[in-house]
Amino acid sequence: MTERENCLQELGEQLRPNPYVVSEDISLLLSRWAEERGFNLPNKVFFKQLRNRFESVFRQVFRNFDLVSETELTVGMNEIVQNTGLYPVSLDRVYFRSKSALDITRIVDTNGQDKGLGRRMDSPTILEQFRKLRLTGIKEVVLVDDVIFSGDLIRKVADGLSGMGIKTPVICAGIGITEGINKLNGYGKDVRCVRQYPEVIDEICERDFYPGVPLCGRTLTGEKNLGVPYILPFGKPGKWASIPPEAETPISRFCLEQTIELFQEIEKASNRYVRCCDLDRGVAGLPQDETKFLNALRLVK
Repeated sequence: MTERENCLQELGEQLRPNPYVVSEDISLLLSRWAEERGFNLPNKVFFKQLRNRFESVFRQVFRNFDLVSETELTVGMNEIVQNTGLYPVSLDRVYFRSKSALDITRIVDTNGQDKGLGRRMDSPTILEQFRKLRLTGIKEVVLVDDVIFSGDLIRKVADGLSGMGIKTPVICAGIGITEGINKLNGYGKDVRCVRQYPEVIDEICERDFYPGVPLCGRTLTGEKNLGVPYILPFGKPGKWASIPPEAETPISRFCLEQTIELFQEIEKASNRYVRCCDLDRGVAGLPQDETKFLNALRLVK
């Protein structure tokens, strides 16, 4: 066992038994990106092996680690939304993409300080998105999101739609945490989830640990479509992903190694380089030009 693995295992023995949940999404997101940009992805065996190593390392820190599959979330969310019989409006861009969607994201400044909620790049303002929905004439919808944690975001969206004369009696999500579900129930919402957890240490999207993957990280304020991954030296793994201080560096290095391996295999399958400008969302602090993405990542290491 390496020194890094020993360190992570010691940390894992100290942490409480609540689950640490990561929802798979990199294969889905990269598949869409590859089709649009003319790249090929490695086979399913590669992604399975990549995730097995990811799970093994994270389980050394979080004894009760749960990696939720893309298939379970995609199939499950589509099923529960369909069963509502209501017109869907989705905040999720991975597992359930609806004709009417709301592009809302968490914004941070160059120092990683939270700047609240805002629109995604190239999307109208949040108010304009609400007004567009009102123009459809639809009076009742089911709101869909990948995760319900505190329930605060969903409540703000539901209140905004209510102000436009649109009711949101049902909320559907892939993963729901009891605190947020109970809060929304208290506001008269019927909440339906593919998976529900009483308590968690945290729930994080897999993409947030892989720089260069579409939608990775929090959105950097400004005019360019840049993401801030949840690993060092880009973001704040402790604050944003509940990684213990002693594990921030080894986890970040591991995720960088995984990302390099992932894009090496994409280049091999595609027989071409991936440039920084080929990414769907750039990485804050890295070039945005024709620099080879792997070269830029190796400099980070």
